[in-house]
Amino acid sequence: MKTKRHVIQLLLGLLVALTARAAEEPGRIEGVIGSAAGPVSNAWVFVYSAAPREGPAVLCPTCYPDCVKRARTDAEGKFLIEPVDSKLMFRLLVLAKGYRPDFIRDVDPLFGGAHLSLKPLKMTNMPIENRVSAKLIDPLGKPVAGARIDVQGTRYGQYSYSSSTTGKVDPMAVTDENGEFFLDCTNGLDAITVDITARSVAKRKMWLDIGKAHLIRMTEGVAVTGRLLNNGQPVAGASVSMNTEDRSSEVFLRGFDVATDSDGRFSLPNIPPNNRFVLYTKMKEMQELGVALSPQKVSTGLDGSTVNLGDLKVVPAFTLKGRIVTADGKPLPNRTRVYLSLEDAWDNQESRADDEGNFEFHGVPSASLSLSLRVNGYRISAKNPSKDWLNEGLIVGRLAGNIEDFVIHLEPGQRFDRSDGPADQDRQPRDKPLRGAKL
Repeated sequence: MKTKRHVIQLLLGLLVALTARAAEEPGRIEGVIGSAAGPVSNAWVFVYSAAPREGPAVLCPTCYPDCVKRARTDAEGKFLIEPVDSKLMFRLLVLAKGYRPDFIRDVDPLFGGAHLSLKPLKMTNMPIENRVSAKLIDPLGKPVAGARIDVQGTRYGQYSYSSSTTGKVDPMAVTDENGEFFLDCTNGLDAITVDITARSVAKRKMWLDIGKAHLIRMTEGVAVTGRLLNNGQPVAGASVSMNTEDRSSEVFLRGFDVATDSDGRFSLPNIPPNNRFVLYTKMKEMQELGVALSPQKVSTGLDGSTVNLGDLKVVPAFTLKGRIVTADGKPLPNRTRVYLSLEDAWDNQESRADDEGNFEFHGVPSASLSLSLRVNGYRISAKNPSKDWLNEGLIVGRLAGNIEDFVIHLEPGQRFDRSDGPADQDRQPRDKPLRGAKL
């Protein structure tokens, strides 16, 4: 028995050693791209983004040197990209004529290949008046290849907007080696709004008129830098994120994330210029440290500039504990969930209430937040002083310290009418202290 355990330990040690040695050598990414009809030849395969195999990412996902590499598939749909950094995991983007662009996630250059079956475009051979076409160029006028274009909404007429895109336009396109892309749309649409994301340029959101060709010049953007400190000591490995302060669907941008290095420093490149953002740390990742960065307002300046935020001090994070009480005394449905979201930052937590309705959240910064829950047949009653009367199922307010006994009172009934509730200034108490129900 002892000998068997010793052999297993030796084998595990050998596996770890071989993996570590392989990670020090250049890797390769190979695979096959196909479809229901068979192999897909002449498809572009881009290294879209990367992340460390272990530990936090101190570079943005598309900032790694390997993210400029690409390959075409041969007659059998096979491709090969080499060399690549074996210490990274990759996300590949596949582009082929007549097929919907798609991703291959978690590609490991040490183990196995990368395989994908593409799906054909839903809409093809549409008339020119139903097509949005565009070419992307960088600040130097060169084509931007491999840019991702995500459709976020549609417009009908001058004032009618909708976020629904299903069946009306393909949800995503990717620029080819000439920086060009197109999207076919159904009849009746006047414009679509898109997010444009590409390496080494600032993300952009814009409306594109249907039936027109567009030349879109991307900008370099702004670098936002700083350092996180906890009692004068650097905070390493903390994820720092940004999103636009304006949360309206036509403006909102997010997905700007990076981790602090061993000195607590961070650098977020290619942030859209001349805009206002919110910078924050993720609650889940900061829970072990017991600290948090309160959301910071950041104004980006001119294109190509740097915004140095200097030293940012994290402070003790707060705990919010409470219970859900029903007016009729009936138990809550099993697995009732409560969600906590920061009002300014794109960050949230989930807590599952126990049989007695108890829930709790940890690692919450000093910030305006919302609590949301929905229980069939019940509504958040008027006994909740932090009730949001304009949005059913929400409780809003500012958390400025630990709360151990927060009560959410539910009563049987359908949602309130928007005309119900207190005076206008109290109908949405987002900036007032968060308060639970008094029973």
